[in-house]
Amino acid sequence: MSLKKQLCQYPTPAWVAEAIIERHFQCLDSGDCVVDPSCGPGAFLQAIPAHVQAIGVEIDSRVADEAIRNTGRPVIVGDFQSIHLDIQPTLILGNPPFKLKLIDAFLDKSHSLLLEGGRVGFILPSYAFQTAARVVRYSDQWSLFQEMVPRNMYPGLSLPLVFALFAKDKKRLMVGFALYREAAAIQQFAEPYRAILRVGASSVWREVVEAALLSYGGEASVKDLYAEIGGKRPTQTQFWQQKIRQTLRRYSEWFVPVAPGRYRLQGVPLLNGICL
Repeated sequence: MSLKKQLCQYPTPAWVAEAIIERHFQCLDSGDCVVDPSCGPGAFLQAIPAHVQAIGVEIDSRVADEAIRNTGRPVIVGDFQSIHLDIQPTLILGNPPFKLKLIDAFLDKSHSLLLEGGRVGFILPSYAFQTAARVVRYSDQWSLFQEMVPRNMYPGLSLPLVFALFAKDKKRLMVGFALYREAAAIQQFAEPYRAILRVGASSVWREVVEAALLSYGGEASVKDLYAEIGGKRPTQTQFWQQKIRQTLRRYSEWFVPVAPGRYRLQGVPLLNGICL
């Protein structure tokens, strides 16, 4: 088996590389420096305009020689994860091996190489974005954008594909990713509350807040509810905290404010038979 197949890597057709650059990177100029971290025979290097500095990295020396012949660009033989680059890239672009650990390693290395405002553009298998926790972890470092691309760009490939852009900036935008932050937050809830959200028939957030209030005897502060529902693991998204506050306000016939930031469950008696 060839090294490329062992790594689950598929050479990009020249027309695909040209189309991606035309679609997403028309503004490349002489001040840019592009690195292809797994350049293969050089489709992206060849498609980058001649006035833009570009360099390839290729683990297979024979394929690296082919890329040099095809493109006239410099190609370093080695593993992108460990090589030293003497240049400052503004864009890291290519088609990395379709293995999650390698994709993550390439992104980590890219983040360390890029200055603020730098970008990564990768063709990836869609399963790289399959779970909420993985995507939210990416969003801790990057703004994210994705779009579907046809898998039959690569003959014989059966994996759904996306083209993904990662921008090293402080905006942390997520374009093309719906419900990922919310799902990641809910996965960090204490189990009883995850179960309610999985199987609740109606007004599931009301049921979640009601159960949490009952765990405190029928009355609690909003901060108490955060601690009870969220469990012990921290989460960076505030979505679920906002949802708790929204639910407390929306179902005022169920949840009665008794002080700023404090609620009781309607009809739950206190000790000595006195209902708050």
